[in-house]
Amino acid sequence: MDTGLTDQATGQHASAGRSPFRERHGRLLWVTAAVIACLVLFWCYLRQAQTYQLNADPAGQALQAWDMLHGNPLLRGWWLGDVSFYTVELPLNMIIESIIGLRPVEIHVLAALIYTAVVLLTALLAKGGARGGEGVVRALLGAGILLAPSLVLGTRVLMQGPDHLGTVVPILVMLLVLDRAPERWWVPVLVGVLLTLAQVSDVLATYAAAAAVAVACGVRVCLAIVRSQRPRKLPWCDGWLAAAAVISIGLTHLILSGIHAAGGFYMPPPKNGTGFAPLAALPTHAWDTGYNLLILFGADFFGQSGTVGVILALLHLAGVALALCGLVIGLLGFFGRAADRVTQVLVAGTVIIVVAGMFGNYMSKVVGAHEIVTVLPFCAVLAGRLLGGPLVRARLAPLLKTALAVGLAAYLGALAYNDTQPIQAPLHVDLADWLQAHHLTSGLAPYWESNITSLDSGGQVRLAPLKPGGASANPYESEWAWFNPAVSRANFVVTVSSPPWDASLVTTDEVHAQFGPPARTYHFKEYTVMVYDYNLLTRLHIPSLGGFAAGG
Repeated sequence: MDTGLTDQATGQHASAGRSPFRERHGRLLWVTAAVIACLVLFWCYLRQAQTYQLNADPAGQALQAWDMLHGNPLLRGWWLGDVSFYTVELPLNMIIESIIGLRPVEIHVLAALIYTAVVLLTALLAKGGARGGEGVVRALLGAGILLAPSLVLGTRVLMQGPDHLGTVVPILVMLLVLDRAPERWWVPVLVGVLLTLAQVSDVLATYAAAAAVAVACGVRVCLAIVRSQRPRKLPWCDGWLAAAAVISIGLTHLILSGIHAAGGFYMPPPKNGTGFAPLAALPTHAWDTGYNLLILFGADFFGQSGTVGVILALLHLAGVALALCGLVIGLLGFFGRAADRVTQVLVAGTVIIVVAGMFGNYMSKVVGAHEIVTVLPFCAVLAGRLLGGPLVRARLAPLLKTALAVGLAAYLGALAYNDTQPIQAPLHVDLADWLQAHHLTSGLAPYWESNITSLDSGGQVRLAPLKPGGASANPYESEWAWFNPAVSRANFVVTVSSPPWDASLVTTDEVHAQFGPPARTYHFKEYTVMVYDYNLLTRLHIPSLGGFAAGG
């Protein structure tokens, strides 16, 4: 028998078995499975997001999106915080509001959409170009690390509306372009556009993405120059990518300045500055950074109140170990010939963000976790890309795959447990209902009672925020028109008696000192509502910020 003919016949038979119809059918099955998985994850994350009470911060962005949806695309007259969310979360918020209206649940929907997208993009990026079993393992490793955020602090950091995680979406899309697209002239252009969009939304992208691309691609160019004997073979794409990243930083500042010059929103500089923290603060910052990393990875076993919470947090230490191994391997191979571009960008972005967190002015327990949130998906991708292949090819591969399956099942159990917890109503929904019932629709309140009550009421009640002391408008996540007596009116002030730190912001005595004795006073639960017979805005000091006119 002729072996060559036999091999040829076998090859033809195998080729026939892989018909275009069967290949399309297989792709359709994979796409269907992915869509079903995304829908299930979205529902789970929506349910978990609802276990944490909404507050005034995400409510402010919901009100901004509502204003954009109703004819104010540049957010004229708005004072924002030091992050705009203008090109990522606010457009998504507008889409959601156009479907379900101005309601608190929209923030939960937004958070669930973003987290689902981050998990999916992490899986795709971790898979890379691998196929078959290795591709599946790599994708599951990457997505599995993110699968089940911790119930309380993890939900607060990762699932409470606009707060940096949305910035990860365009960054991961940009990395997918670097990973999958051929080296063509349009790739640096597209990467520059995505970097600019991310940075207009959030300055975190400057450090985690733009600086990381510039550093990683700059290193690749330098190494190629040192190693190459043929200058014509230098990596032109890396050079243009580094240039695009640097250009995107300047372009971001031009766009933000242009929006403000055109009468759009005003975004103040960072309240803590952009310098370095004192050296004496570094030990505390290092500890807080480590604590916040545990929160991001769901392993915050410190301070857990129940046994189940401690057990789930300890299980998540496996994800921390995998992520750390991926980062270490990436660091060791950063200058090696085999290092790929995406891995180098991920390593550079992780190092830059962790160092900036430790040495900057924004690191504190829990709150500081928002500032380093990109470390979670970056290290999850590194774990998938750098550990997936060795796990599949190891001698103990069947045992390791079993351990991976058990760990994935445990994480799914943690996610299911999180979803069984009770749903929390937004803060001050009872106040919104009471004010509507008493036909009190436009007033003043401390910051934490302001925007969230307006959102709770679906925009039927507007509580403009006051600074501590009650004498001045609070120009944070608010609109100047709310305080302008020529176009708006406020005839009541709300104060609270608890919690203590909130009650101290604006007291009833301070309200009396600023506005005089009220015509009527109501007491409802922890709220005191003081109603006046004149427009309180005429006695309110309005700061002049960002070129907006001041009055009062």
